[in-house]
Amino acid sequence: MELRWLESFVTVAEELHFARAADRLHLAPSALSAQIRALESHLGVRLIDRGRRSRPALTSAGLLFLEEARLTLAQAARAEAVGRRAGRGELGHARIAYVASAAFSGVLTDVLTRCGGPETELTVQVSELETPAQLEALTSGDIDVGFLRWRPRYPPEVTTTCLLVEDVVLALPAGSALAECEAVPAALLRDEWFVAPHFDEEYGCRDQILEVAEHGGFPPRCAPPVRDFIAALTMVGGGLAVALIPDSLRRVRIPGVTYRPLADVALTTRLVGAYRKGETSPAVRGVIRRLREAAADVPSVSGRPPGR
Repeated sequence: MELRWLESFVTVAEELHFARAADRLHLAPSALSAQIRALESHLGVRLIDRGRRSRPALTSAGLLFLEEARLTLAQAARAEAVGRRAGRGELGHARIAYVASAAFSGVLTDVLTRCGGPETELTVQVSELETPAQLEALTSGDIDVGFLRWRPRYPPEVTTTCLLVEDVVLALPAGSALAECEAVPAALLRDEWFVAPHFDEEYGCRDQILEVAEHGGFPPRCAPPVRDFIAALTMVGGGLAVALIPDSLRRVRIPGVTYRPLADVALTTRLVGAYRKGETSPAVRGVIRRLREAAADVPSVSGRPPGR
């Protein structure tokens, strides 16, 4: 049974006039009559009495069938709309992971806001996860999109979009003499211990610490690595170390921590959106599209080109 047969039948039932129904459907009257006969033949019952001297009338079977035909056409229209919206990424589910600075910078909330527009019914699951764990989860399919710190290399199946370039600033104990400086020269950090998250040692903080130490003319002293930047800031608040952090983490208010720019070393860091190449899920592609839109709209904090 074809949907066009049902549409033709419902239109004739509403008009009770074959010529007017054919005009509404942009069909020749003979083609419309053929569709009604095909439907009746398929069902094995007459649906419309075609009186020669009177207007067509629905039979008792036609009256019962009319309600079901209307429901079927309405459901078909809903199914078509759902399919089209799903194809545009307006429906479905996506799993997102993020590092803390993605939330504090506002980049993550911007993308989530774009995903929650009035035209969408996209459900998004979010969870905080370190950068290396995000890359593993993307590769295994446990997450769909990651907001993470830049890396010089990614798994072959993963690609990225740069979302934000921001300055690296110094977090130091509020009671330190260095807190009196408006901007801290690298040479004054000679006697400080530097703490960094273990996941950012190899590609981020380690190189930044080495650059600051080289500029200040001293060998760096590194405390044991910690789990994440929040743990690093806790160490700083306890007076045990200083830390180089993305500028967006200034918004983290931990007792005993103050933030200062570096006076003579310009460091930047990048936040990227990561996702699988050739993603097939329309919902995930919808998130990626909105992520790229956000990347085009968000200016860098530093105003300098991307760096470490």
